[in-house]
Amino acid sequence: MEWLTYYKSIGYDHVYLYCNDDNPEELYKTILPFVVGKDPFVTFVDFTFKGLQHQMYLHFLTNYHQETEWVSFFDVDEFLNIPAFSDISTLTKHYPDADCIVFYWLVFGHNGFEKNPTGLVLENYNRRGVGINEYTKYICKTESLMDDKIFSQAGFGFWHNPLWHSYKKINAVDVLGRQEFSIHNLSKEQIEKIECTATVHHYMIKSYEYLEHRVKRGTAGSFSGQVIWDTSAESQRAALEKSLLEFNAQQDDSLTSYWNKLIHKAYNKRVASPVTGTLISQNKPCIQSSISEWSIGSDVHSDAKNAVNGIINGIPKFHTSLENNPWWEVDLGKMSNVTDIVIYNVSDHLASRCQNIKIEFSTDGYVYNTLYEKKDSIPVGSLLTQPFHIHTDFHARFIRIVLLGRNFLHLDQVLIYGK
Repeated sequence: MEWLTYYKSIGYDHVYLYCNDDNPEELYKTILPFVVGKDPFVTFVDFTFKGLQHQMYLHFLTNYHQETEWVSFFDVDEFLNIPAFSDISTLTKHYPDADCIVFYWLVFGHNGFEKNPTGLVLENYNRRGVGINEYTKYICKTESLMDDKIFSQAGFGFWHNPLWHSYKKINAVDVLGRQEFSIHNLSKEQIEKIECTATVHHYMIKSYEYLEHRVKRGTAGSFSGQVIWDTSAESQRAALEKSLLEFNAQQDDSLTSYWNKLIHKAYNKRVASPVTGTLISQNKPCIQSSISEWSIGSDVHSDAKNAVNGIINGIPKFHTSLENNPWWEVDLGKMSNVTDIVIYNVSDHLASRCQNIKIEFSTDGYVYNTLYEKKDSIPVGSLLTQPFHIHTDFHARFIRIVLLGRNFLHLDQVLIYGK
């Protein structure tokens, strides 16, 4: 789910997900939200031949190449990081003459985990090897890959770089625009530019436990060249330990930060942002200018106090009579440093009664000063819109809300924050 969500977030239009060595029903159940509906994001293929990586990709080209203009071949532990671009379409347009844009690996380590941690890859892993890796992945015009050599045994490995496995001339460039892909003659500045432009973050080893799982899975078929998973010899184990240290040498929070920003969008459409201060008005004594037949309490004190009972539901908690400049007031009990005032209007059709208001404060309950006047003739917000919120800084004991003009005053809730 995380991997699919990530690629959708950077603008890939569709994913052809090949299940090669897992229970297809379990994986299909996991990704169900991506395969249902009128225009699903994922085409799911149960490819039952274990280890035939080359043939798996050729199956895609044989059956689905006509559905795509550009294609990438990524494993589920590979995340394309494109910090220099808003999405993958913007990236391809940045290289207008290229048939193929090549991305270097950044290899991430196990972050010291003995066992696979709970949570997401992008939240758990932020340590990698220093510099870029010579292994590459790419995004390529699909038609450029429809080549006899790629479909032959000589095409093995084309998913890393098609240039070396094709009879066709493919105009392939790396993210620096180079047509030569050696990393050994790159300057420090060029490596940093590559890292800041686009790379593939390869989360190769999740933990020691994960490593044991990969060893048990074996290295059959196309995976036979992955010597790192064969730990039968002590010398290989020592080399593996050294590699694990190297793959954790440098901190890289780029995709962790990207993911956190993506998740933080949960707050983009938020009713009533939380206030950091302490609520100091709840259940404090209150008074209002009058009561009416719609009042809940029997007097100006008991009716007014309902506006600080902490229950926000859009229903009027007090109700004055029809009068000029009706008001409501809370007594904080002592001099307090007030930092925020939040007012919730009622949420029914009578919300329009409360539009223009004045907020006053007093230290003694006799002399009042004006803190704020709202005269825009727009109804004060409710839980259905946004409450009226003033961030301020003053000292007072009494806070009064005055409705300007002749009308009834009724509100859902008033919250005073401070210390």
